[in-house]
Formats: sequence, structure tokens, C-alpha cells
Amino acid sequence: MDTPTKTLTFETRLDLIHEQDAALCQYAELWNQVKFRWFANLQKPKAQQLNRTQFMHEMGMPFSYRVFQGVRQSIKGLIQSYQTNRNNRLVTLDVKIKQLEKTLNKLEKRCDHVAEKGCPQQAKQLRNRLRQKEVKLRRWQQKQAALVAEKQENKTPICFGGRKLLKERQTLRTNEGIRDWQCRWHEARHREFLLVGSHDESWGCQNAQLSPSEQEDAYQLKLLVPHQLRATFGTTIHIDRLQFKHGKATIAQAVWQNQVKKHDKSIKGQSLSFRFKRDKKGWRLLVSVEVAGPTEQAEWIDAGQGVIGVDVNPDHLAVVELDRNGNPLQHRTFDLPLHYKNDAQRAAIIGDAVRDLMDFAAQQGKAVVIEKLDFQQKKRQYQKQDHPQYARMLNAFAYGKIKDLIETQSIKRGIRLYHVNPAYTSLLGRMKYRDRHGFSDHHAAALVIGRRHYGFKEKPPKQLIGINAKGTVKTEHPPVRMALGDFQYYTKLQRWYEPLEKSLDFLSGWRHFRCVNRVSYSVEARLGGRPGMNPDLIQESTPLLSAHPAL
Repeated sequence: MDTPTKTLTFETRLDLIHEQDAALCQYAELWNQVKFRWFANLQKPKAQQLNRTQFMHEMGMPFSYRVFQGVRQSIKGLIQSYQTNRNNRLVTLDVKIKQLEKTLNKLEKRCDHVAEKGCPQQAKQLRNRLRQKEVKLRRWQQKQAALVAEKQENKTPICFGGRKLLKERQTLRTNEGIRDWQCRWHEARHREFLLVGSHDESWGCQNAQLSPSEQEDAYQLKLLVPHQLRATFGTTIHIDRLQFKHGKATIAQAVWQNQVKKHDKSIKGQSLSFRFKRDKKGWRLLVSVEVAGPTEQAEWIDAGQGVIGVDVNPDHLAVVELDRNGNPLQHRTFDLPLHYKNDAQRAAIIGDAVRDLMDFAAQQGKAVVIEKLDFQQKKRQYQKQDHPQYARMLNAFAYGKIKDLIETQSIKRGIRLYHVNPAYTSLLGRMKYRDRHGFSDHHAAALVIGRRHYGFKEKPPKQLIGINAKGTVKTEHPPVRMALGDFQYYTKLQRWYEPLEKSLDFLSGWRHFRCVNRVSYSVEARLGGRPGMNPDLIQESTPLLSAHPAL
């Protein structure tokens, strides 16, 4: 198995003198001018776009090839980020429009019913509410049509500097306010630049070389100045006393590897990328390092003795520990209270939950299994829940952040991470394992995720037993099976199961049991543990269950 890798970024604050600060500002301005021109070139039709050589010749060769690679990577990342966000917005709008159309149909029927009953005041209120929702529907449909047209035309309208600051210009009337805005606009558009490295370059990067300093746990940075600025600032800029609060061991390993490579050419160096970013306090330096897991197979915590199945949800991580035969041993819940939190608080909460998850996996000595799912599919899965509180919770859902942190921590700690197909894990968990093991829907899904890693075939129960609020026992048989592993069968099974689950109005939710073998627990315990169940109803239902032929 190949060793997985992950790019990690560590940050430090630069302590600069006035000349160094001015040099970085001039460097950022020149770099961003090339960036804007290259982005404008990519927005042209394919036949009119210039290649790198033609473009650099037209710009007067301001940068070397390696510096220009940073420009290309920065633009590529911006375009991919915008396109991903646009796809997510289309998914969200599609679900919202469908839900609003259902609500409109219900309101129209209710309005007609109220009008027939002769309640003019109530009918007027319903018509006003109906008109408001129709306006909202048209607005969402217009947004959806605009995004679809933009996607078909392959446009990427990115505003360098921010749309919020750009719109602020329209509200200014005085010359002093306009001049102040122009300064802030220029600073927002020229506040960062990126220098990418390669493992075959000196010290991991040709244009910014990070090397050890005389001071302990400190480094010095030698920055190569572009040709246009050398007459003013010289050939290089030396920045000393760089210290990193986080990632000290990772950066020290990368610098040592590049230092050894200078004497032994057979050793592969470590590429380092540097992003310089200016904020209100000054310049920050972000160093990106590609980190790999343990090189030896024996150093990894693998799935030989079982796995940890994880189901990622908007408000918690549902975790189930399994043995090698797919049997659950214990289950945990790691909460994610992300609602009413800012970005920094959400990042801290997610980091703590993932850390606790990895501590649990390391303590048990088992690998982790998660869903192979992107954000759009995950959000579409949960947007079917039509509830305002759930909608607010979903708005704060950071599935991509959770997944990235799990992948990063697994590499750092040497814990194998596996991805499985998430299709119908929730359905099979509810039908087979929810009541059998006393799990929630999410823990049952985590159990199916862990079992799917070992390739276990999940056969639906031969018959399901449900008890409605009146104490009536109902037995249902799933449709005839098709070939195992054929997900078309699970699609049909889901269409059969979901209406059945809603039809039995059990007080704490419909419960079902697999009745292939005799259950090991009593009927009284099965019913007595349900919150809100009437004792008289338990007493009346017990003989019905005991007399049932399936039991």
C-alpha cells in the first residue's frame, strides 16, 4: 500500500525593518499585477489565450519560471474554489426550490379550503403568505438560472479585493473618503504573493530558502528579489529569527532533509512553498510542507484487529468500534456544537472532536473508516430534513473541514484511514442494527460503514415487526431479493421502506426487529425501555408479541 501524503501549512509572524517591509510591498504589487493579467488572459476564448512564453514576453519577463508557477497555482486554486462553491450553491438552491414548491402546493390547497369554508380574513392572510413565497421562489429561480448560465459559459467572475469593498465605493461622495477607499482597495488587492518550491531545488525552493539559524529553534530566510526591484533593494533580502509556534518537528525535518541533500545527491529533498500575507499587524509567513506517514508498514495502526467506523453528521461524529468479524464492541459520540459559532470557534470545536476521535482510535489500536463522500452529496442527504432548527445546524456544517482534519491527523499519528462507498448505509443501519443493538440511526450507519470495509454483504431482514400506538403488531416482508451487491435492489428497498416507516405512528418512532433467530431479550425489556410508553399499553401489547409466530 502506498504511503499517503498531506500538505500542511504552518504560520509565523515576520519582524521586519522599514526597508524589508517596503521591499515585500513592492514585490507583492509586481506579483499581483502579473496575477491579474494572467487571470484576464484565461478568461478569453481558448483560441485567443496566450501560452506562458507569449504571456511573459508580452509582460516584459518580470519573473522567472519558478515565480510564475506561483502565479499559476494561485489562479488555479481561486478558479477551482469558485467553481466548487458554485456547485454547492446550485445544490442548495435546487433543494430549496423543490421544498418551496411543495410548500406552495400545500398553501394553495389550504387557501382554497379556507375560502370554501367562508373565512375571508384567514383566506386573506394565507394569500399574502402565498404571494411572499412566490416572490421568494422567483428570486431563487433567477439565481439558479444565472448560475447555470454562468457555468455553461465557463465564466469565473472573481473580484480581486472583495465585492464588499468594491460596493462601498458607490456610497462615497467626498474626495477624502474616495482617497481613503483607494488606499484600502489597493492594499486589499496587493497584500500577498506565493512562491512555490520543488524537491530538486536548493533548500526546497529556488526563490525563498529557509535554513537553520545560530539561535536554537530558529531559522533564517533568504528571499531572492525580482530583477525590476534589484536596483532599489539589492539581490536578496535576509530575514532572521524566524520561529514557528506549531509544526516545529515537521519544519525541522524538512530543513534537515534539504541540508543533507546538498552533500548527498542521492537523498530526495523536501519541497517548501512560501506565502507572504499582509494584514493590519504586518506580514505573516505561511510555509507549506508535504508530510508523509510512516514509511514502514509495521509502524502503521492498521485494520488487522478491527476498525473504527465513523459517520459524520452536522452536529456530532457517530463512532462504533468493530472487531475483525464485523461485530460492534462499543460506540461513542463526539459532539460538534457548531451553530452560533464563528469560523475560529468552529475550527477549534472540529479540531477537538477529531483529536478525541484519533485518541480513541490510537487507544484501541485500530484503523478508521469513513465515507467516501463529497460535500454536495452529504449536504443533499441532510437537506431533506424540513425543519428550521435542522436547517440552521446544516448551515454551519463543515463536512469538508472535518474530513480534511481526519485525513491530516491519521497521517500524523500513523493511523490507517479507509474510505468506503456510503450508499444506503443509513437505510441498512436502520433496518438491521438500530434496535438489534440499541443504536441510534447514525451509530447504526457507522456500524455498516465499518462492516463495508471488510466486504460483508448486508442482507435485509427477512421480515420486519412493528408496533403502532394502539399496540397492534404488524409484520412486513421486504420485496424479493435481487443479486447481492446490486444497488438497484437497495433503491427499490428504500422506496418500499420509507413509506412503511412513516405509516406506523409509534410514540418514540417505529421500531423493527430482525426475526431470523429468536431474540435473546424479553418483550418486557424491549417495550419497557421506550420513553413515553403507557404501562397499560405495554401490558396489553406483551401478549400480542408473545403469541406472534415470528417470536
